[in-house]
Amino acid sequence: MTGMRICLVLILVCSLLSGYSQTEEITERLSERLEQTVDFTDLIEDLEETRIKPVDLNKATALELNKIPVLTGPLIHAFLEYQKSYGEILSYYELNAIPGFDSALITRLIPYICIGTPATTPPLSPKNIVKLGRHQLLVRYGQAFPKSNGYFIHDTATGSSDAGYPGEPQHYYFRYTYTYFDKLKIGLAGEKDPGEQFFRGAQQFGMDYYSGYLALTNLGILRNLVIGNFRAGFGQGLTFGTGLTGGSIPGFSAGGMTLGQVKGSLSMSEGNSFRGIAGTVKIKKIEISGFLSWKNRDGNIINQDSLETKVVEFSSLQSTGLHRTQDELQDRDAISELIAGGNLNITGSFFRVGITGYYSRWSGFLVPRLQPYNQFSLSGKENFNLGFDFQARSRYAYFFGEISRSRNGGVAFLTGFIADPDSRFKVTCLVRNYPRDYQNLFSNAFGQQSMNINEQGFYLNIQASLFRRLFLSGYADVYRFPWLKYRVGRPSPGFEMGIMLTSPLSSYVNLYARYIYNTWSVNASPGENMTYKIEEARRQAFRVQIDWGPVPGFSFKDRFEVNMTGSDSQEKKYGYLFLQDISYKPEKIPLNIGFRYALFEIPEYGSRIYAYEPEVLYGYSVPAFFGKGFRICLLLSGKITRHFSWWIKGGITNFLDRMTNGSGLDLVEGNKKIELTGQIMVRL
Repeated sequence: MTGMRICLVLILVCSLLSGYSQTEEITERLSERLEQTVDFTDLIEDLEETRIKPVDLNKATALELNKIPVLTGPLIHAFLEYQKSYGEILSYYELNAIPGFDSALITRLIPYICIGTPATTPPLSPKNIVKLGRHQLLVRYGQAFPKSNGYFIHDTATGSSDAGYPGEPQHYYFRYTYTYFDKLKIGLAGEKDPGEQFFRGAQQFGMDYYSGYLALTNLGILRNLVIGNFRAGFGQGLTFGTGLTGGSIPGFSAGGMTLGQVKGSLSMSEGNSFRGIAGTVKIKKIEISGFLSWKNRDGNIINQDSLETKVVEFSSLQSTGLHRTQDELQDRDAISELIAGGNLNITGSFFRVGITGYYSRWSGFLVPRLQPYNQFSLSGKENFNLGFDFQARSRYAYFFGEISRSRNGGVAFLTGFIADPDSRFKVTCLVRNYPRDYQNLFSNAFGQQSMNINEQGFYLNIQASLFRRLFLSGYADVYRFPWLKYRVGRPSPGFEMGIMLTSPLSSYVNLYARYIYNTWSVNASPGENMTYKIEEARRQAFRVQIDWGPVPGFSFKDRFEVNMTGSDSQEKKYGYLFLQDISYKPEKIPLNIGFRYALFEIPEYGSRIYAYEPEVLYGYSVPAFFGKGFRICLLLSGKITRHFSWWIKGGITNFLDRMTNGSGLDLVEGNKKIELTGQIMVRL
């Protein structure tokens, strides 16, 4: 314990601040909030596509600029107004003249933008499709060692493995995409999770889950048309929003998330995408979107018709995508789901208004397991949601909001503004009210919870340039839950705030520090008459980091983080995480080497620390560190030819405070956990 603390103190002295990574911040915050395994496929793909194919500033639309993760509504408006007044952007340095743009913002923009001459797209003809299209095939293999208990459990009566995992421990994944400029895209992906069978048993067709689509875009008035798997979101996501976005959670981003599109999806999470047909038509200033999805979903079955094997009642829909054990296979594709709806948007010179509505229906009755906190939750076979959203711009402010009503009469709303009266200062305010009887399974608006119900709050975010090389971002979220919650037997308040300082000291040194403090209520031990006492739980998290690259080809990242958790009845507990990343890219060899060493001592799972980890292309890893130990990762990647790329990643976690890890069927004997991933990609 003493040695670790000395080591961490030395690192703290050497690393006072750090560089800010949008991908790291979003994935870590979402993992922490959702408290479950999250599929970041769509989010990672969006960021990767924008990086590989930067947005051309001289031909970008507002929708294309909205894809860039660091741009907000006022910044987009300011850019378009500047371009309208002064014409084409000739240099990145010219962006400094736009209100709201500064050197720190421009530095974060560079990976996602370019300044180029608009290219002419060849006509969409069969000959051109065959000759000029781009193909990409990616195949991935992964496995963890040693095997968990689920692979060794057998039914003692029959000798079968029905009680455990009947499949192999390997993870298989593939994805194929065909792209014809910005007009046509075809995608197909499949995945087999560890423990699932492969071309046998319950998975006779190989992969357990397949996702695919065909998408047409920018064809006259047809903005896009997707046949197959898709995701969609409109307005602020309160009425309808799927997928993941960092704008839906309190944090250091400016907020004001705006959605307004349908897009093909290769996500392996059946809960984050739909399957059917969707599209958008734009006629002058009017956009009309429509979508229809019909697919089977996993559900927790309560009552089933024994003669017709038809589900009569289910308690909830599942999104894990795991089909290994008999219980998981019994719930597989048990519920048929129909989703149909659309959106109408009208855009003016300084405003945009929209109406969104959708109807949902299931083949069985949704009957949640009744608890005091969920007695207002959605039940029945169908639901209907209707909402109105708006955006309005002035010279120094951007206003937004949405109001939505569910079939039972519950009405929810959020509204706010982003103001930048000075290029060095920006403020965001947001007010939300999601009542306990608002019922919507596909809502993804700003909030503290994964579902937009039973929550009221006021959010304030400030971003300022204090000095030439010192930038401040801070936020505060004051909220309350006006009804009972899981593990909270009374209406309860909460508070979260954060402060972040960023300082680019030079072209190869970036420093960053952040502090987050939040409080919330939980049930304590039962008091008299078996009523629960409510106590306040607290968490503080402090992180310091430095990104630096003093030697050509090398880059380093040092991070130190400490968490402090406690409550009225528990003493304060401390958790520590230190990680060191080293990246090396030789000048004359097509090779990239990434190395990470992480040292952690975190007393319990409740005070865990999430840390985004470098991964293979389109992969993601955000492990939750707790306990005591260290982790080592090595990521190698390179190109054999300009058409063929490869990745190999190995990781080992060594726990110093236990001889087993995991639980149930996922229990692994021993204090080590090893993962190996290999991936190849062919581009033609």
